[in-house]
Amino acid sequence: MLIASLAGAASAEIELPPGPDRDLVYGTCRTCHDLQYLQDSAGIPESAWSELLDSMKQYGLRIPPDRRARILRYLGAYLGPNPPPASSVAAVASAAAPADGKTLFNEQCSSCHQVNGAGQPGTFPPLAGNPDLMLAPHFPVFVVLNGLQGKITVEGKTYNAQMPSFAHLSDAEVAAVINYIREAWGNDALRPADMSPLDDAAVATVRANEKTPDEVHAYRASLK
Repeated sequence: MLIASLAGAASAEIELPPGPDRDLVYGTCRTCHDLQYLQDSAGIPESAWSELLDSMKQYGLRIPPDRRARILRYLGAYLGPNPPPASSVAAVASAAAPADGKTLFNEQCSSCHQVNGAGQPGTFPPLAGNPDLMLAPHFPVFVVLNGLQGKITVEGKTYNAQMPSFAHLSDAEVAAVINYIREAWGNDALRPADMSPLDDAAVATVRANEKTPDEVHAYRASLK
């Protein structure tokens, strides 16, 4: 995936209209750029959004047809020429499905880190076998909620791509996706015996202690 220098802090300041699969749009589009382009394009018809998605293929965007259809439905409805009234949007947003870590990972994280957690050499670090996941009970929560910026070394290889914040996810969703990653691909063997699964309350505590991506990088260094 192409990494644009705009990704990161600016994207966290832009909030798209609530609606089904908004988080899928966040997780897919922000791997390449911030959301200003989507906001500026609001009002175009679904056919134009479809052409825009197709144009992203030249930058490496690869998404399954079913996921593309869901993204397109959201863009056409909530960022199209006739968005639904705010009252109906709020009603839909309140009906949240239970958090499923594997589904959340596939929709929010796999564009960069791959479905098998292998990452992309030289660009995105692997999550499979990554000891960073166990540096401290709450460290991955800081990364997910705040993003990470700065050069890191994972298993002897250097990476310097910026990770955006995924603070649009709920506390339950953040806990679910991190618990999944810590258990998948053999990562459970890396877990210290006294490290319990995360819950909503643990994520809420970290969310209240906001850090910049640079501060998360410094925190990581302090744990090494």
